Amino acid sequence: MALGWHTGTGEVLAPADPLVPATWHAPAYPVPAALAVIGGVLLGFGAAGSGTVWGAGVLLLALVLSWPAGKGWLLAACLLLAALGFVRERQRQSAPDPLASWVGAQVTLQGDWDGQVLHLKSPAAAVALAPKPQGSAGEMSVSGRLVRPDGRRIPGGFDDAFWLRVQGVREVLVAADVKHLIPEAGVRGWFRSGLSVNLAARQSALLRAVELGERNDISQEQFASGLNVRDAFTRSGLAHLMALSGQNVALLVGVLTWLLSRLLPLRLTHLRYPIMLAALAGFLWLVGPSPSITRAVLMGALVLLSLWLGRGKLDVYGVLGLAAIASLLYQPGWLFDGGFQLSFLAVLGLTLSSKVAALLPEKWPLWLRLALVVTPCAELATLPVVLSTFGQLPLLSLPANLAAAALMSVLVPLGYLAGVLGPLAGAVNWLLGPLASALLRLVELFGQGPLLTWGVISPAGFAVYGVFAAALVLTLYRRLPLWVLPLTALLGASATALPSVLRPPNEIVYLDVGQGDSSLIRTPQLTMLMLIPLP
Repeated sequence: MALGWHTGTGEVLAPADPLVPATWHAPAYPVPAALAVIGGVLLGFGAAGSGTVWGAGVLLLALVLSWPAGKGWLLAACLLLAALGFVRERQRQSAPDPLASWVGAQVTLQGDWDGQVLHLKSPAAAVALAPKPQGSAGEMSVSGRLVRPDGRRIPGGFDDAFWLRVQGVREVLVAADVKHLIPEAGVRGWFRSGLSVNLAARQSALLRAVELGERNDISQEQFASGLNVRDAFTRSGLAHLMALSGQNVALLVGVLTWLLSRLLPLRLTHLRYPIMLAALAGFLWLVGPSPSITRAVLMGALVLLSLWLGRGKLDVYGVLGLAAIASLLYQPGWLFDGGFQLSFLAVLGLTLSSKVAALLPEKWPLWLRLALVVTPCAELATLPVVLSTFGQLPLLSLPANLAAAALMSVLVPLGYLAGVLGPLAGAVNWLLGPLASALLRLVELFGQGPLLTWGVISPAGFAVYGVFAAALVLTLYRRLPLWVLPLTALLGASATALPSVLRPPNEIVYLDVGQGDSSLIRTPQLTMLMLIPLP
């Protein structure tokens, strides 16, 4: 795999930019190296043996892939990166908790509230607030009782403690009572003010979610039908619009490219790359690091840097691997974050979109073929994570995403402009308001669409899906005949269904339903749910 731009036939295309020389070729080291880091993090995580097994398997795969590609040196590099991943994860798990002695006490904390977490300065720690206060980010003083978050209380339920630990949070301040909040000033405060001038509260909350990733206020909004706005985003398949990612970076770079090509004289055209790199760095500082936006900014920066240095366009798998290495060495806990997993898997799915689009009638315009396959490719790649995390799959996500893409292509750039203008953004927001309302209306409409519900996915289910995904990729690249794909799907479905048929369940499951204890008894002849309410 070369660091070049490949077509479906395997040829390498020269960049379309006349200022960029022919494509540069280099060994495909980032992919096995990224797998080595993932294996090291999983080995460091452990998790009662399951992490060790998965980590050993991923590391073995990395070593197998590295040997023919690197002729020895890459093998050593993968072992070193695996060791670094292991050490970083162990450091994350063993980091001291400066608030441990305060757990259970009534306290008053002061720190910087970013809309999601309260960041304390002394001692240096992060605390979640329940309930989350509405309003803008800023310096906050808040009182409440400090407690440990709950873990998974029912089989297949959400593990709040694990999710918060991945975010670097170990305690929750319950019954949080805000004493005072000083809105954030400076550049961030200026940018936020531009997203609220002459806008309704719901429109402003939506723009802060789409432009800055601040989902706290929009999560507390409800439509007239009673449907929560954030739930509607999830049910419509549009939740990714509130998770800053490649779409935001692509639109930002696209608008800057268009502007700089018209503003810079020809002799200064080479300056567009450092300008765009600086803009990406400023954008990451503005919104703060998160798994999806960090991945997108790193990939965008690597591509721009390569073009600036005259190296040509990089292979997407190599760039993705380098972004994964940098992200996990910076924050190994991101490996267990759903946003990180969805972001990288979606990009992997998108790399197949040109192959799938080639299967559609050639008389259709290329933009239409790509528009029709981009969302299904991303959804298919992220399917197991989506089902295991949310337990449901929106069935109308394709038309919802097609309609939302047109709105977002205008709304996001105008939102950036409004943020830059700050309090002077009244004229821009005259256009942004109707666009935000149209997007909300779209979300409300598709949020009432049908859903495919799902249960818990076992490790065997993930393995079966992995085999099917590998067969699909090999089929698209014509390494396997077409008949292998339906056969793989049939065998996979049979493998997951046969155990419950051959050996029906005999189990008792104890559930925590909040108002009492509940027991689910399942035998081949009986299924019974018993509820014992609290006195």
